[in-house]
Amino acid sequence: MTGTDKTRALVLIADGTEEMEAVITIDVLVRAGIEVTIANTNPSESSAESIKCSRGVRIIPDTHLSALPLPTPADPDRSFYYDVLMIPGGGPGAQTMAASTLVHQWVHAHYSKPGVLLAAVCAGPTVLKAAGVARGAQVTSHPSVRDQLKDYFEYRDDVKGSEIVVKDEKAQLLTSRGPGSTFELALRIVEELKGKEVMESVRGPMMFP
Repeated sequence: MTGTDKTRALVLIADGTEEMEAVITIDVLVRAGIEVTIANTNPSESSAESIKCSRGVRIIPDTHLSALPLPTPADPDRSFYYDVLMIPGGGPGAQTMAASTLVHQWVHAHYSKPGVLLAAVCAGPTVLKAAGVARGAQVTSHPSVRDQLKDYFEYRDDVKGSEIVVKDEKAQLLTSRGPGSTFELALRIVEELKGKEVMESVRGPMMFP
């Protein structure tokens, strides 16, 4: 956890983001008492416009990423950092983020920061590759982007069931495969940040089989 009193998450979205991966993560983290900021990463830099996700669902972000103070190594104020930076998938959304210099700066700022997690699901790990972080880390993803990642990361396509979330300890990185695995990823984020007891208190009422 960072030096702030609250546990905080930053969820990046763009037009074409997979809505299930964004909304499931946001919902689960909020249930755990984590303060979530949803940041628009579209090039327009408008904080008011809604994001049209991959299946047509619209999400109104809290802000545009450009409006948030970017933490830098020279800045002693740790309150600018989030406890987890989460990148959902959805091909078009991930492509927008992968092409964004600003997103790269935010990923670099949080990568390997003590007590800070990076998380990505589905096509999200392609953004990490584009930013040039975590080379050689263990990751998984949606199979459709496997070939883009396998020569950069230590790619895992053997994960399923209770092991469907991959954690690379050195990179402080969590990854998973797609919409159906996002509950497990979000719950793992909760466990990492708030502990197993809090995670179980969130998981139980959601009535997992």
